[in-house]
Amino acid sequence: MLSAVHSDRSGRLVVAADYAAAMSDGASVGPLAQTIRLPAGTEVVQLPGRTSVGLDRTGRARELGTGRFGVGAIVPIGYLRMALPAYEEDLAAPPLKSRAYAAVGADADGELVVSAVALDPDAGAADGRATPDLLARITATQRDHPSSRVLRQLARCAKDYRCRAAANAFLGRHDCALPVAASRNERPPEVLVLSDDADASPTEPAAFRPAPEELAEAGARHLEGGGTVVAFGRACEGEPLLAVRLIEAAISAIRQRTRVGSIHLETNGSVPTALRRLCDAGLDSVAVRLASARAETYEVLHRPEGFRFADVRASIAVSIAAKVSVALRVLTLPGLTDRARELDALVGLAGDLPPESSLILCGLASDPQRTLRIADGADAPVGMERMLDRLRTDAAHLRIVALPRPLVRL
Repeated sequence: MLSAVHSDRSGRLVVAADYAAAMSDGASVGPLAQTIRLPAGTEVVQLPGRTSVGLDRTGRARELGTGRFGVGAIVPIGYLRMALPAYEEDLAAPPLKSRAYAAVGADADGELVVSAVALDPDAGAADGRATPDLLARITATQRDHPSSRVLRQLARCAKDYRCRAAANAFLGRHDCALPVAASRNERPPEVLVLSDDADASPTEPAAFRPAPEELAEAGARHLEGGGTVVAFGRACEGEPLLAVRLIEAAISAIRQRTRVGSIHLETNGSVPTALRRLCDAGLDSVAVRLASARAETYEVLHRPEGFRFADVRASIAVSIAAKVSVALRVLTLPGLTDRARELDALVGLAGDLPPESSLILCGLASDPQRTLRIADGADAPVGMERMLDRLRTDAAHLRIVALPRPLVRL
């Protein structure tokens, strides 16, 4: 039997051996299931103001008592959460910090377990190379390029906000995010954020609007120096399609200097005509981010300004027609994404994608219970395991992966 785990007032984790571990599927509370030992890199956090819930000897859900707060786990890259923490909601308490919380318990050895699955074969694996001292690399790079405003901004993102994609600009590997200071055209409810890197997102906009030449210099330098991808529109940015002229010119300038590597775009797909221009300029891949494939739910969660879900579908069609690599980045929430109608809509949208496209399942960073109330629906969830089974069957032509939280810790 798995035991309940809670946090005391000091933040210390406590195993409540007299209660069985519980989880929420978004609609009801039941025994914790689909668990694995806590993967390396998992963070376990307190849920302040939320009383932890466990199962008594009869299997009934019970509050563990005053001062016994719920806890949740944030799983690392390659894993997908399968259930939410079970806790008693306090409507008077402030919303939880928007994170992708997963249910936690303890096994017979007292080891923590989490309700999650590994979607990638190498989930949690190390890079295989020793990571050089990042701060030293940043200092050296800025000394060699003292006038680069782009590198100055990326240094700040890497140091102050622990952004992996910014750090890569100095490590000379993998993907590098290029800041464009784009504006936003979504105003989601305060209980959620529509980004994958919620904890790495800055609390203020980029300090400047770069010129295309500045972006091209940093981008080409990364690709020529061992990096594989330069990306526009990472989580801390606004919507890059609203800065189409800047990015279009930057892509053209990068490709005039080098043909190596890939140029990638992360977008909400709000402006199909802008996306077509970027594809024509030399874009190699695009990931369209969404919290729901149903128009009704999409409108509630994204609160789009100046566009509708039909524009998102049109952008996907533009990408397919341009023959760039396409991915759907789906922000999942147990109790919402696994509702029957939501799943039907997701399968339908995935069916439009050509073979070898990707379905990237990420955790929706949110206060889960309050988000579920906002996205209220009549149909009950079928469960995340059945959702995955359905996707693997009805979207078998796609590569299904998980990408919840790509961060670097200094």
